Amino acid sequence: MVNLFRLLGLPNPNPSNATKEVKDSRKRYKSENKNSMLMLSDMRISERTKHLMLKPNRKVIYLKPDKLHRLHLSGMGQELSKGNMILVDLGDLTHMPSQTAKCNREVNQLAENNGLMAFALNNSDTLIMIPGSKMRVDTSKHILGLSELNNF
Repeated sequence: MVNLFRLLGLPNPNPSNATKEVKDSRKRYKSENKNSMLMLSDMRISERTKHLMLKPNRKVIYLKPDKLHRLHLSGMGQELSKGNMILVDLGDLTHMPSQTAKCNREVNQLAENNGLMAFALNNSDTLIMIPGSKMRVDTSKHILGLSELNNF
């Protein structure tokens, strides 16, 4: 009779065929599984995946005006120079066009001071993106990416 758990690749609840994990001298996990099937819950798989996954080194900073309708942009120039992207949401200020225009000018000034461009992501110019340094924006295809991808 076919073992249904083995057929579906699930862990076998029968303890006689259970997977045993043993650490070798290099602190790696070795699986002593009697089944020839690869088990995704095996410690070797999770250890390998952890080593292959790159740690993120950039952030997306989301800014909204505070209760007094001000944007706090101090220190954001340093974040842009690190390559972090800034998204500014002025959607709460649509009923105050003069305050929206003032915040929009501040965001554009921040981008200009850092040698970058600010991009409006919607028609009403209430969602503004400033890509960080070493990021590129394809304005013809509207694709955002990293400058390292230019070679591909």
